[in-house]
Amino acid sequence: MKWFTEPSGKFVIKIPIEWQYSNVGANYPEKSPYSFQLYKEPVGAFQISCYSADEKALNPNAPKHKFNTANLKFKEFRMDGDGFNVHIWGTNVEDHMILSKYIYDSERASDPAVIAELEKAKKALSTVQLLSPDKRKLAHDLDKYEKFMASLSASFDLKAQAMEHVSLIELSIITASQIDAYLRLAIVMQEQLDGKTDEVDIQYLYQSETDEPISERKIYKKAKQLGIIDKTIFSELNSLYNWRNKMVHRYIISEFRSRDLLDIGRSYEENCEKVRLILRDIEEQQFKEGIGIYGNGQHPHAEPSPETLRFLHSQVNDKHLRKDFEREITTHNRVARLANQR
Repeated sequence: MKWFTEPSGKFVIKIPIEWQYSNVGANYPEKSPYSFQLYKEPVGAFQISCYSADEKALNPNAPKHKFNTANLKFKEFRMDGDGFNVHIWGTNVEDHMILSKYIYDSERASDPAVIAELEKAKKALSTVQLLSPDKRKLAHDLDKYEKFMASLSASFDLKAQAMEHVSLIELSIITASQIDAYLRLAIVMQEQLDGKTDEVDIQYLYQSETDEPISERKIYKKAKQLGIIDKTIFSELNSLYNWRNKMVHRYIISEFRSRDLLDIGRSYEENCEKVRLILRDIEEQQFKEGIGIYGNGQHPHAEPSPETLRFLHSQVNDKHLRKDFEREITTHNRVARLANQR
């Protein structure tokens, strides 16, 4: 299963890896209800909502719980009609109500696939926790960190496509984004080492529409200040930034030549590898010192488990939202069989 975090960090819930978060996929607002369904051949939809008492009156007949309580007890009831069966679960946590539904066609009531999905819905509900206000920032930041890592992973699909099509401009832009991502991670991890803290400074890994942007040039400067990159790499990255600016914005109105694209692409790739190796060393240092993102005893370069790969594939699918990049999210049993066959 994989964690879903309400956008503000208000609640968390573990959902099946094979469920897609439908709000983003269908361009719905990221607010209650939060909807999920199978990536392929969906048979129904799971929804979960969280409302404060100011938004919706609490159910007086539903159980009551404290913040951060696990294994919440729900009052279950049905509301079928108009060709749909609707299973509803409700509970109260402090001054909030959590309301969940599973909706499917009435004619599929006996369908084994629907029955299996209902069991998954109940299992997911057993993991939901409404977090106290002091815990929500951490939940929000961890969620953004995971999405950052998924986006970095997804960028390699775009990079492979650009290489296959010999799209040199696209290749340089993607590689520049990867360098920026590596340095952002390096800055976060180096600051954790320097401050001997596990706190993630999320300003480097997530930028909302209202956040003040931290540009690539600022990232280069910060990385140099922290001793992550030396003067030579700093100078090379700034030079490449200028070339890329000319390539993208002044290709027609400057002396820029198409033959320069290959040299720029090659230089970007060389510097990307330099920065990646620097980041690897910082990850190793965190592991050895037991500090930061890799201070939990999990080696940064350990072989990922089949379940971890499924989780990553689902996140990458959610980043792309494109069929041509979609990876199959197999069932747990099939993954286990494949692992045993190796």
